[in-house]
Order: sequence, then structure tokens, then C-alpha cells
Amino acid sequence: MLTVPVGTSPTQPRVPRPFVRYTLATTAAAALALVSLIWARPWRIDAPVLFTLLTLFAVIGELMPIPVPHRHGLAKVTISTTFAFAILLRFGVAPATTVYVASLLVADAAGRVEPIKILFNAAQYALAMLAAGAVLTVANTPPLTHISATDLGVMLLAAAAFFTVNHVLACVGGALLGGLPIARYLVEDLRFQIFTGGCLLAFAPAVLASGDMSPPLVVVAFLPVLAIYVGGKQAAANSHLAYHDALTELPNRLLFTERLQIELAGADHDGRACTVLLLDLDDFKAVNDTLGHEFGDRVLVKVTRRLQAALGGNGVLARLGGDEFAVLADGSGAEAERLARSLLDALDRPLDFDALALHVAASIGIASFPAHGRTAVELLRHADVALYFAKASDVAFAAYAEEHDEYSIDRLALAAQLRRGLDRGELVVHYQPKVPLHGGAELGVEALARWNHPQLGRLGPDGFIPLAEQTGIIKPLTHQVLQHALLQCDRWRREGLEITVSVNISTRSLLDHDLPEMIAEVLRESGLPGEALQLEITESRFVSDIGRARATLEELRDMGVMIAIDDFGTGFSSLSQLQQLPIDEIKIDRSFVTRMETDRNDAVLVRSIIELGRNLGLRVTAEGVENERVQSMLRELGCDYAQGFHLGRPGEAAECRIHLGLGAIAGPLRPGPELP
Repeated sequence: MLTVPVGTSPTQPRVPRPFVRYTLATTAAAALALVSLIWARPWRIDAPVLFTLLTLFAVIGELMPIPVPHRHGLAKVTISTTFAFAILLRFGVAPATTVYVASLLVADAAGRVEPIKILFNAAQYALAMLAAGAVLTVANTPPLTHISATDLGVMLLAAAAFFTVNHVLACVGGALLGGLPIARYLVEDLRFQIFTGGCLLAFAPAVLASGDMSPPLVVVAFLPVLAIYVGGKQAAANSHLAYHDALTELPNRLLFTERLQIELAGADHDGRACTVLLLDLDDFKAVNDTLGHEFGDRVLVKVTRRLQAALGGNGVLARLGGDEFAVLADGSGAEAERLARSLLDALDRPLDFDALALHVAASIGIASFPAHGRTAVELLRHADVALYFAKASDVAFAAYAEEHDEYSIDRLALAAQLRRGLDRGELVVHYQPKVPLHGGAELGVEALARWNHPQLGRLGPDGFIPLAEQTGIIKPLTHQVLQHALLQCDRWRREGLEITVSVNISTRSLLDHDLPEMIAEVLRESGLPGEALQLEITESRFVSDIGRARATLEELRDMGVMIAIDDFGTGFSSLSQLQQLPIDEIKIDRSFVTRMETDRNDAVLVRSIIELGRNLGLRVTAEGVENERVQSMLRELGCDYAQGFHLGRPGEAAECRIHLGLGAIAGPLRPGPELP
């Protein structure tokens, strides 16, 4: 039959006091019933071989429970019931109860079940068997040595008594363990118990009838029961696969949602608070792209172990998919934030893989019941909104707030508009002059994307590039910017102006295996050599993925494309990395250049970067040149190029030409090929 579910409340590792009190009361009732009923009918073992076989298979059946995934945890269906009930019908309530309880004690002891649960299960089994025995006693039914049609009614009543007591006791215990409403638990479990318990009880008369004919037939009767056990084990294994993540063995989204619904029902009933935390690894795609998906799987397994250790059993950890995890835990507010910090601290230490140490960071979104939602759907959605806000705000974790919801919806709408905008030609490219500080050097321009939004007006890259990275639009966007920039560069070159164009590439694009092929295709379309293009990569974002970055950059360099590190001085590049990577140029961040005229420290820093670049054989460009004095200082220090408002603000191709003093105005930019 069905014992109390092994899986209790997802967020309650300790046995609740109501369950302890209920167990003590059940045990007392079982002891009283044993005293008053069992000894009223003496043992009579007139068929010792049959009794021995039934007892043996009752014990074996208890030791071979069929684990059945169940909405309130993992239920145990034991086939011992069939043989114990057969003993009741043939030998009486005393031996049946003794065998039934003894088989349970053996199995629970072998399975290392908690003592309080062993006590409850023993009392539950005893009371169920005693209830069936009481029906037989009231009906004055002697031990059945031969089953006739007139006995079926009494056996049916005894089975109904057994089933009813077992069902009520098990479900009340399970509800108390999980903190769930008892009435709803009883109703929800009824169909499941009728099917499982009814089949087991109905098979007992057949086992007894075959045993009375010839005791060895009990062995034959055990074979279909064994087949049920094997089939049930396989069904449970298949169900486990459906409800768990194959890589980490954690509950998947489906099981997590079901457990969340159960927890919310219990929390609502008890007036408790509980919290959902969504955890997403930062830039995990770079790990897969750089080191391969097999290595990425190893990382996810180690991350899982770290998170499980941080939880310590005080909550449910699930993998929802990819690099996204979810946690269900008790409490809210400060408790939830402490748990979030604990999870992040667990990931703070590098993960060791042979000779490689990998640092993995994460962001967390928090939503609590009942403050942030009362249903599983609401909490998961609001936790996702909080997670998105945390990533966008560059904070480790964030709790849900209503204003974040509007922000998230706005950004999702903006992402959809950006996709449409790319198709409609709303993306435009402006150009900022890059002026050589010494004669004879080649002129250059930097291509800067702008979005002509129909309602919001012209948006700069900060307004939509991060959104494009987070929503997967960065690839078609980069493709369009490259098309525009190289077609304009080709037009200038056809007019006799030897110009190179620089295009900013995001980290996600740099780690895209298709980037070199895409750039080669755009170069072919424009008819330009690779030397006409320079790619700028922000220093602070790509050096952590140096392996994949190096391979991509070397492939691009083989095509003749030049590489520059943008915003140099604000990131974490080391001299060894500058030597290892195929870099042509470093661009000094504007924050140092702008203040070098008045701040001696910034001036010293700019001088050091210029000398570093010269010693490494790299060109040096200074951004943020705002006046003639700074331009002169840079020229004296040996800087190669200057870029800033003093030399020309970003503008359309015609404006850029004027800033460079190149005479005639360029014609309108012909659009690139239409994107699918």
C-alpha cells in the first residue's frame, strides 16, 4: 500500500511538530487496538508451509517498494499488502498484523528511514490491518481455508476498511509533513490510492486460493506481482527522466513548478512566506563558445554542487534550462537576500578543471509569496523580471518591484521594435573622424550606429546595443553596421580618399564562430580589402575569453583586418595578454585624455600608455580630444591619432567629410542588402 510520502514540504527539512503529535496519537491508538483485538483471537497456523511462503513474500514485497513520482513527493507502493492481506484471510488478524508490521520495520530499517516515520508507518499498517480484522470479527468470519462466493462480500468489506484507514492515515500524515490542507490532500490522493491499493487487495484472494490448492503455487502467484514491480520501476525511471534534468539530476522546470504550487498552497494555509530565486550565470555562452559545450556541461555540474552545498538542504534547487537555475526556499525579504548572497558567495571561488581555473559569476532575481505574487506563474514571471533588472543594472541580485515590471515590458517591446527597425532601415551609421597627428598617416573614421526610432527619436548605441546583446539581435545588427560602413568606405575610396573605417564589435559577436565568415562576405560585397576595416573591441569585456578571442582575431588578421582595443586603461588587460593577442592599435579611453590638461596623474598615465604602445609596436589613438592644447600635448608625446569633438563630432557621411576637410559632399549612402 501507500506509506507516508518520502518527499515532504520542499522547504521544510525538519519534521513538523504537528506530525510528531499525530504520530504519537496514531501509535497510542494502534497499541490500544492491538491489546483489545489481537489477543481476542489466538494464532492458528495450521498450514505452516503456506504461512511461511506468504510471510516471505510479504517481507520481500516490502523490501521491493515501487517508487511512484507523486505530486506531493515520492510515494512508495509496496506489494507486501497482497500477501499480508492473504495471511489475514487465512490465519487471522494477529499473525497478519505481526507479519505486516515486522516486514515494514525490516524494510524501513534497511532504508534508514527516520525513526519518527518508522513509528508512524508501523502504527498506520497496524491500524489498517486491525480495521480489516475487526470487520471479519464482527461478521464472525473464521479463517478462510476455502474461499466461496458467500465470503466475497465480507472480504470486500474488510478490504474497504483496510483501504479507508490506510488512505486517511497516510494522507493526513503526508499533509501534516508538507503543511498542506488535509481535506484537499485526501481528495487529490483518492483516485491514486484506489487504483494502487485496490489492485493489491483484490489480488490477495487469488494468491490465497492458489496457495490452498498447492503452497508452491504462491511462488507462481508472486511472478505477476514481480512483473508489476519491474514494470513500475521502469515507469518510475521514465517519470524521473521527465521530471528531472538529465545532466545535473536536479528537478526540471515542470517538477519545480509543481513543487512551487504545492508549497504555495501550504504557505497560504499556514500564513508562511516563501521565496523564488532565479539564478542565471553571466556570459555563460562565452564558456560554451570558447571551451566547447562538453566543458560547459562540466561547469554546470560543478556549479550545481556548489549551489547545493550553499543551500544545505534548506530549499529546492532546480535547473530550468541552459544556465538558469531556480531555488524555492522559506522566508522573504532579508532572509531571501541572505540566501542570494550565500549562493553568490558559493560561486565566488574559481572552479578548478585540471590546469584551468574558471571564475563564474551570476545574477539573481527574487520574488516572494505573498508580497510579489500568489501563484506559481506570477512568482516565476516576477522573479524573471527581477533577474532581468539585476543584469541590466549591473547588480548581483534584485528583488521584484512593480516599476521593474513596466521597465521589463518596455524593454521587451523595444527589442521587438528593434528587430522591425532593422528590417525597415531605421538603423543609420554616423562617422567620427580619426585624425593623424603626424603627416603621411592614413585617414580613418569610426562608424557609430544610431537608431532612428519612430517615437523616441534618434537613439545612441548605449540605448539599444546592450538590449541587442541580451535579446540575440546583435548578430543581424552587427551585419548591417558592417554593410553600411564598408559600402561608405568603398564610395570614399572610389572618390580617391584612402580611408579606413573602424567598427565596434561586441563580446558576443567576437565569440561567434560565424563572425570571420560574415566579415569576409561583407568585404566581398563591398569589394574592399581586409586592410580597409578595423574592428574595435572593448578592453574590459573580451580579455576573460582570451582563448576564443585569440583564435577569432588571428583568423581576422589573416584576412588583413586590423584590430584595436577600445577604452584602453579602463579594463584588466595585462602586458602578457597584449603580447599574446594580435593587436594593431590601442585607443586611450577619453576619461584620461579629457583631464590630462589639468590633472597631472592623467597626463602621466596617458604618456605611459603611449610609450607602452610604441614599445609593443602598436599604433595609439587618443579619444576625447576636446581642444587644441590637448591635441598638441598628444602630438608631443608621440601619439599617432586623435579623436574627439575638437576634431569632429559623429555625424552623417557628408558631415564627417567636411570635418576632415575633404571638399565635396558625399552622396547619400545606398542601403545594404535587405536582411531576411
